[in-house]
Amino acid sequence: MPKRDQPDKNSRNTGKILLILMMLVLVVLGVRFSYVAITKDVRGHKLDKAAQLIYRSQNEIQAKRGEIFDAVGNPLAESSTTYTLAAVLDSSQKSSKGKPMYVKKGQDKAVSEKIANVIGGKAKTYEKLIKSGRKNNLKQVQFGQDGSNLNVKKYKQLKALNVPGLTFTPSESRLYPNGTFASDLIGLTKNDNSSDGKVISGITGIEKSWNKQLTGHNGVKTTSTDTNDRAVSKKNLAVKNGYDIYTTINTKLQTTLEKSMQTLADDMQPKAALAVVMDTKTGKIVATTQRPSYNATTGEGIGDLWTNQLYGTAFEPGSVLKGITLAAAIDSDNWDEDDTYESGTLKIGDKKVTDWNDGEGWGRITYGRGIAASSNVAMALTEQEMGAQTWRKYLNKFKFLKSTNSGFSDEAKGGMQFKYPIEQANTAFGQAISVTPLQMMQGYSAIANNGKELQPQIIEKVVDPNTNRVVSQPKAKTVSKPISKSSAKATRKQLEDVIYSKHGLGKDYAIPDVRTTGKSGTAQVATSSGYSSPGDNTNEIHSWMGMAPSNNPRYMMYIVTKQPQKNTDNIAKDMSDVFKKVMAQALDMSESDNKVVVSSNNQEVGVPTVVGGVTKESTKEIKSNRLTPVVMGDGKTIKSQSITGGEKSIVGQRIFLNTGKNIAVPNMAGWAKSDVLAWAELADIKVNIKGNGFVTTQSVKADSKLSDGYHEITVEFKEPKTSN
Repeated sequence: MPKRDQPDKNSRNTGKILLILMMLVLVVLGVRFSYVAITKDVRGHKLDKAAQLIYRSQNEIQAKRGEIFDAVGNPLAESSTTYTLAAVLDSSQKSSKGKPMYVKKGQDKAVSEKIANVIGGKAKTYEKLIKSGRKNNLKQVQFGQDGSNLNVKKYKQLKALNVPGLTFTPSESRLYPNGTFASDLIGLTKNDNSSDGKVISGITGIEKSWNKQLTGHNGVKTTSTDTNDRAVSKKNLAVKNGYDIYTTINTKLQTTLEKSMQTLADDMQPKAALAVVMDTKTGKIVATTQRPSYNATTGEGIGDLWTNQLYGTAFEPGSVLKGITLAAAIDSDNWDEDDTYESGTLKIGDKKVTDWNDGEGWGRITYGRGIAASSNVAMALTEQEMGAQTWRKYLNKFKFLKSTNSGFSDEAKGGMQFKYPIEQANTAFGQAISVTPLQMMQGYSAIANNGKELQPQIIEKVVDPNTNRVVSQPKAKTVSKPISKSSAKATRKQLEDVIYSKHGLGKDYAIPDVRTTGKSGTAQVATSSGYSSPGDNTNEIHSWMGMAPSNNPRYMMYIVTKQPQKNTDNIAKDMSDVFKKVMAQALDMSESDNKVVVSSNNQEVGVPTVVGGVTKESTKEIKSNRLTPVVMGDGKTIKSQSITGGEKSIVGQRIFLNTGKNIAVPNMAGWAKSDVLAWAELADIKVNIKGNGFVTTQSVKADSKLSDGYHEITVEFKEPKTSN
């Protein structure tokens, strides 16, 4: 018996051990599960957050690219949506109700005709594309350039036809509403595919050079839920739209310039042409264009001339540079207009400098006549009188061969040959040295602006549309003082002979009733085998730099016509027509001419954003929009404005501009209640209103400083008397 019971005892012991072990395992697991359930942590990983990731939805909010405006808010480039048209040919494409969502066989002609009626082009071309798609078993076909970049109007027209099988792919695009209008300056964009989706980026002009400021940052809206579908956390990243760029362009003047330059281009068909107008008091470029140009919205003309002639191409300017040589000679006391020299040909070593009339010259003449007749010999002798090092010093002081730092990323700097005496002499009349028109405008600004050389300015201000604040507003910048005030005046006076002397070559550029000064130029084209032959107008660069009024120039204009291929006898006439028409309009402009177009029905205008801007410039901008600025205080920048930028207001409305410093009580006589309340809100002062109508009396005298302890003001209103 005892021997038989031994195995049972062992079995019971083994069972107890296994039971104990199982219980220990269960306890350990229970403790572990309880820990995880409470802490939701496994080896440093939070299970609740991991679960939320599974049930997280994330939506990207597309940022809007900043817009480009003229000086007062007329749009030059804006964001838009365009559509690409396609025809579905796959017969398996049907709606949930079994209706065809494809172009049926036999409908090709009818569908093509409907497409052509809306987007233009030939119906047969579209029909051919559809049939070719069927033949090649394509699921769908597109219609090339004609079916791409369709605007909203055409998209809606096509959608309204309810043609089964026509589909549209939307994409963000750039709209240039004015057609061919400062196109090379404004620039172009392209669509890039990136990890963030399609991104518009600039490839030329302002679109390229200010791409960083124009590009916004996409927002993200994230919502997380737990396993019971309850929202447990939300994390949003706000979208930040790109900055808006306001240029210095005056739309009215630009429109005139575009038309005038197109007339010139149509007549002479130059290989390239350029015109630019500068405000000589500020350095602002108020109008500029080139030919060939393009319509950025339609694509017409794109590729005919990619380089921006204003700042991207340096060339030998020819005789226009003689104005700079003259200024340097006068300033260095090396000019006597009554002194004489032998014109025609000047030998320098084994080389020759010849005057433009085949080296014949005009005999022994004065230097004054030499500058009027654009004598190369006169300028070469003047350079020798100054000395090469003095002349080079002035070229450096005028900032040639350097970037103007006007903001363009691809600005050319130019170059010069100055090693040998013949090269040094050549630079004095615009050969052996290459410059950009922007450098030339900067250099001549010293002559126009009494010795102060101004940096060319193309950006009026940069505005953050997310906060309605001005983030940047360039001021007029003097980059050099190469000559004295008296030298600048003497140079302008001497250059008047180019127009008004009987020997002058610029008679055509005289502006009626306005004394004008300037310098013409003709440069032979440099090639690998030497310069083109003198007198071959089709291979020369013709130019004019003009300033008016001569005694105190308000505007300056540079026109360049490169290698005209037709009607070269009209060079002076065509170029002077552009100059006189545009300059006359510029000189006749007042601040109110630089305004946004006003609706004749409701007389509403857009209020510009000036918060953060310079007080003086902001006041001008408000006035130019036909509104009435009321500056509060004497601070240098605007801290707040009574009507937010971008909103509409009636013409003449008072816009209060708070500078936040030394605010005084204004004379409120005649003000409406809305004006008083708007001023009081910005001034942070309590106002007591009595009566109705318009202000007749106020408890605090005008010009009283709020800092003197005024915290409250009582204003009495009365209705105006009416006569029976």
